[in-house]
Amino acid sequence: MPSTVTAKMAPAPRSKEKRLPVTLLSGFLGSGKTTLLEKILTDKNHGLRVGVIVNDVGALNIDAALISNHDVTRKEEQVVAMQNGCICCTLRGDLLEEVTRLAEDKKVDYLVIESSGVSEPMQVAETFSEEFAEMSIEAGHGLEKDEKNEMSKEQRMRLAEILKAGGLSKIARLDTCVTIVDALNFMQDFATADFIKDRQADVPEEDDRNISDLQVDQVEFADVVVINKCDLVSKDVVNRIKGTVLNLNPGAKIITSVRSSFDLKEILDTHTFSYEKAALSSGWLKSINEEITPETEEYGIGTFVYRARRPFHPRRLWKTISKVFVVIQERKMRMENQKMNLKLDCEARLASKIASPTFAPLLRSKGFMWLATRPLMFGEWSQAGVMLTVTGGDIWRCEMDESEWPKDPKVKEAIRRDFEGKWGDRRQEIVFIGQQMRQGGEKRLRKAFDACLLTDAEFKDWEKAMIANKPQKALNRLFDDGFEEWAIEIHNHEDGHDHSNGH
Repeated sequence: MPSTVTAKMAPAPRSKEKRLPVTLLSGFLGSGKTTLLEKILTDKNHGLRVGVIVNDVGALNIDAALISNHDVTRKEEQVVAMQNGCICCTLRGDLLEEVTRLAEDKKVDYLVIESSGVSEPMQVAETFSEEFAEMSIEAGHGLEKDEKNEMSKEQRMRLAEILKAGGLSKIARLDTCVTIVDALNFMQDFATADFIKDRQADVPEEDDRNISDLQVDQVEFADVVVINKCDLVSKDVVNRIKGTVLNLNPGAKIITSVRSSFDLKEILDTHTFSYEKAALSSGWLKSINEEITPETEEYGIGTFVYRARRPFHPRRLWKTISKVFVVIQERKMRMENQKMNLKLDCEARLASKIASPTFAPLLRSKGFMWLATRPLMFGEWSQAGVMLTVTGGDIWRCEMDESEWPKDPKVKEAIRRDFEGKWGDRRQEIVFIGQQMRQGGEKRLRKAFDACLLTDAEFKDWEKAMIANKPQKALNRLFDDGFEEWAIEIHNHEDGHDHSNGH
């Protein structure tokens, strides 16, 4: 249950911006978030009256005398589903109410929100995003009419009014997204078979997310990454973490700390957060779009983009990846028949990955792929540690009428640059981030994935099948495809709400 602690400090001069500024703090349980919150509440140097929304007020070890006018409230966590049904656009009702109360009371200059250790910062950030104000208004009108909702009518109407007014973006602005990581466990968490519910007791049974994926999500979306507990590891380990973070998120400011101690001005009132920048800040996307290669080889971490203008043979690709990854083919794993064997399966794959000279050094990969049996759609590829998610993406642009492309001339020109030869923009484009890349790691990975591509003879057969009377049937006869079926869903590229993170 979230609680609110309000610390009264000397008031700071208010800027022309009337909205309440907010820092969002993410990180795993035990990373040092609570210690950092204590420092924020007791440090007089920042000169701000700070409100803090925490998950467990009892965890704060602060003498009450050090916090004047402290205010604690407890609310049951409630999730309000947006009308379009998109899971990442669900809003926490308790958060809406608390932030609104603090903004209206005007008793604080600044707000810090401790995100739970298992939350993805993008989901909370969207709550404050101006891009989603219109969606908030729609959700408010829907909630107002939703008499079957489990909330009391009074609370439902209160939340509906907040949403109809444009949501939190009208009263608060997200200033900085901070992720704090534990130097002692960061690299090991890329080599774990653990799921979130293995580490945290209060996670719902149906939550099937894993540690490696969540760690990547928290780092890739941050403006500031704090590497904490640096006194407990060697300088080489700290440098390896720095290199990994720089490759995952080249634009992030990196701070190293001991016991969460550093200049708090680095994370308070920085005016650094931009939703668009955060959504496009991840290293894999920058590598694909801008050919950015962070200077991190000195830390032992490297990156490269694997590209090919030839499809993968589905069976050969499956044989390669299924040996060393737990392959998830849906965002929400179908757990019904897997609960008993999933953990054992993860541990077996992890052992195979660690034993593989090719895949052991690989920390993260993301991009999109082209399967020989699926000529209309690209597949989305996302791997962190031993977990690899492969799902259907969208229609290749070459299969769309230009009228369906984004209207922005620069975007159109970028799309045209992706076209090459008779098969348009179809291609493999996957970014790999890992250790030992210059020591043979990149060469081994390229060799492994090149072997999954169609051979010259197979590609000739593929091209003949594509001009046959019924191309899909011809392709299915040629190539055995064991991947799950992809549903064709054409994203709306004009509404600014495309979660594909690329392409």
